[in-house]
Amino acid sequence: MSTGTITIGSSRPEVRPASVAWSAALGLGLILVGAGLTSSTPLPVFGWAAAFLFFAVASDLRFHRIPNLLTLPALLAALVVSPWAGATSGPIEAMAGAALGFALLVGPYALGGMGAGDVKVLMVIGAWIGPEATFGTAAWALMAGGAFALIMLLLRGELVSFALRWGRIFLSMLTFRRVSYEPPAAESIASSGIPFAVAIAVGLAAQWYGGSPW
Repeated sequence: MSTGTITIGSSRPEVRPASVAWSAALGLGLILVGAGLTSSTPLPVFGWAAAFLFFAVASDLRFHRIPNLLTLPALLAALVVSPWAGATSGPIEAMAGAALGFALLVGPYALGGMGAGDVKVLMVIGAWIGPEATFGTAAWALMAGGAFALIMLLLRGELVSFALRWGRIFLSMLTFRRVSYEPPAAESIASSGIPFAVAIAVGLAAQWYGGSPW
């Protein structure tokens, strides 16, 4: 399983061109900086978050994974520096943000619908912005991820087959009263997945620009 994408199957995704990955990451980074400027977030916070997500998105888009070499040092740095930068009120709030980031995505990860890298990315962001903003960021990110997946299914003509497959799964669970699963086709979007780091970046930008979705 990839460590940085929504993935349901076991097929190996293709490596995307570097120019596409870096260009998309740069665009999202600039959007994050613009959103940060419209918010009350301290400059070191949104500047650092944009830089971190730039590399996370580029790695996810190009290789479908987000390495521990990026996420673990970033998490440690966020826990240490965020209280000093004015992002959180202290180490306890920073740890609470990271813990909430883990709690919000560990369920989808345990079910096989998300990579471990996605969970770590939200933990890093949570350590910087605290639990309240992390909750809103995750909500926006999940909506963005769902929208991305829907668009990709439509473009690939796989929406009907996707709905039918999950319909069969739910019908089987209702009929036999046990968890069942039907794997997707090897070359489908459901098998290769979407880069969820992109959705997290969009979710953070939305949180900074307009606040929580409720």
